[in-house]
Amino acid sequence: MQRSLLPQQVEIDGLDLWTYYAPSVAHAQVGGDWYDVLEVAPGVAGVVVGDVVGHDVEAAALMGQLRSVVRAYAFEGGTPASVLDRTDQLMRGMRAPRGASAVYGTLMPRVGTPGSWIFEYARAGHLPAVLVRDGQATQLAQGSGALIGFGRRARTGGRAVLVPGDTLILYTDGLIERRERPLRAGLEALLAAAARTQADDAAGIGEELLAALADSPEDDVAVVIARVPRAGGPVSASSAGPRSRRWSMPSDPTAIARSRHAVLRTCEAWGIDKVADAELVVSELVANAVLHGWGTVELRLFDTGDGLRIEVEDSNPAPPVKLDGHAHGVGGYGVQIVDRLADWGWRAANDGKIVWARLRAR
Repeated sequence: MQRSLLPQQVEIDGLDLWTYYAPSVAHAQVGGDWYDVLEVAPGVAGVVVGDVVGHDVEAAALMGQLRSVVRAYAFEGGTPASVLDRTDQLMRGMRAPRGASAVYGTLMPRVGTPGSWIFEYARAGHLPAVLVRDGQATQLAQGSGALIGFGRRARTGGRAVLVPGDTLILYTDGLIERRERPLRAGLEALLAAAARTQADDAAGIGEELLAALADSPEDDVAVVIARVPRAGGPVSASSAGPRSRRWSMPSDPTAIARSRHAVLRTCEAWGIDKVADAELVVSELVANAVLHGWGTVELRLFDTGDGLRIEVEDSNPAPPVKLDGHAHGVGGYGVQIVDRLADWGWRAANDGKIVWARLRAR
């Protein structure tokens, strides 16, 4: 059930996407917050971030229902405002016991302006998205409306144009709100941190925001970052920004392709060569985590200054085993491949393990 509720995303050509989710309860893998990134039409992305009131099993179950409902209406088409209105109507008809906030928007290429995108969005009692451009961070505060479950009037929508280099940040209040920091002060801190970001890739910007704002979260945290790459590709080796990246993915085969994409983009951003080796090692490590683990797969990358370090965490505490292959020649060779390309090992972590590998010079 947890796996079916976990957030997922797709990759959209022309956009650099990064997502993050952390529940407030340490032993749980899901809570009331969620995100989704969908390809609602060819080349058109749908992005949603939402927050169900509460942190218990009931909140997680309602979150799963809402995520499915929003997905269904998003694929049927219509404006973001109409998607939220229809979601609101259905949840009222189901007599959902709690309210929820959400922001839903679509990103589509701008006709006649290569590299630019149009972001149309609507909000249901949710915090405004943030647009970062040339060191300036502004809130996209149009398209407001009541919480899902309490709407009685048709929502309005908002619209923004994104140009190469722009970054769009959607988030839940767990990122910014603390007992000692009121929500308004948290919003100001987010705008300041977003304006200071130095990284030129979505994952790097996400790492900077988490380091600045989410050191001691008191609530679920969900973040979606969409960046429009600049012409000429991402970053140079001398680029500023954090030299670590992380991704959390459901333990299913789609995680393997996502992990390869993440490594390719990060190696390009950091100016690291031997990209093919990195892609092969991360594929094998994540494939093993998907095959033998459950829940979530955590991928972390570190630029050590002496090579790329890859860490993959899964929920299975059993150590990886180096085999000579199975009798019928299918499987069993993954750790052998890693062994030839990298120094590697493993350690226990939480209720599972972390398998690490540092690419070997050849």
